[in-house]
Amino acid sequence: MEVRLIERDQIDKIKWDSCVHYANNGHLFGYTWYLDNVAKDWMGLVEGNYDSVFPLIKQEKTLGVKALYHPTLIPKSGIYSIHVISKVRVETFLSAIPEEYKIRDIRFNEGIGAHSLASIPHETFNNFEILLKNGWENIMKNYSSELLEVLQDKIFQNYFADSNIPPETLTDFYMEQHPNAKEEDKHTYLRIIYNLMHRGTGFGTSMRNEKGDLIAANYFAYSHGKMISLIPTWKGEEGKRALWKLTDMLIQSNSNQPLKFDFNIAMGDIGAEHFGANRITYRGILENKLTGFKKWWIK
Repeated sequence: MEVRLIERDQIDKIKWDSCVHYANNGHLFGYTWYLDNVAKDWMGLVEGNYDSVFPLIKQEKTLGVKALYHPTLIPKSGIYSIHVISKVRVETFLSAIPEEYKIRDIRFNEGIGAHSLASIPHETFNNFEILLKNGWENIMKNYSSELLEVLQDKIFQNYFADSNIPPETLTDFYMEQHPNAKEEDKHTYLRIIYNLMHRGTGFGTSMRNEKGDLIAANYFAYSHGKMISLIPTWKGEEGKRALWKLTDMLIQSNSNQPLKFDFNIAMGDIGAEHFGANRITYRGILENKLTGFKKWWIK
């Protein structure tokens, strides 16, 4: 099995994206355009003629220490492959990572099971999904009593969903509710949104109160049989309850379709457990191979 390291400017974009598109575990986060718009500097490990690909996002820390990390907007990643992701394949890819990257925060997607990492120390992370083809009535049976109370609350009778929210309005709302967010986060979100709009694979939605004030919003992407939550945002407790109502409306309108509703809680948890969502486990490797004082000083 030949695995080689390729810098971003040398990657064959068409072949890479084709691999991600047809991979058994393909995902939105693996496409070159998504990586380019979120990661400042990345390279890739490639097997054969792009049969398998693995993005590595680079970061330089204090004293020039090289690290691999995951930005918030890429909570999980490859290896993406049209082949079975076996233990041997995973180990081959990991051994191809240059030794100079001493700090490694690698989050695999859920397509890479525990058996593939059996001999490698790793941590587990949770996400939640709902199988929409089960139908809204069946899905609703797993809703929490608290969520059912919210859905029956008369306060929402005069509230209305707005699917024509401009990207700038949504991102400005996000920044208002996240005062510690950086301005570059807003621009990253806008780049993602406009790319999804260009491809016809994304949509924004929001909830306004009876005065027309924006109190909840989200943006979704369709990819690989999933409807992925990307920017869940709400204003106060009222807004959170409104977002629950909005989420239920989306589940209802998309039910009976061969789709999974991906809560993607790493980018914002609206309370997936209240919807009776299925827990999905993905895994990651967190390593610090530095020695001496650097090991405890540089994280």
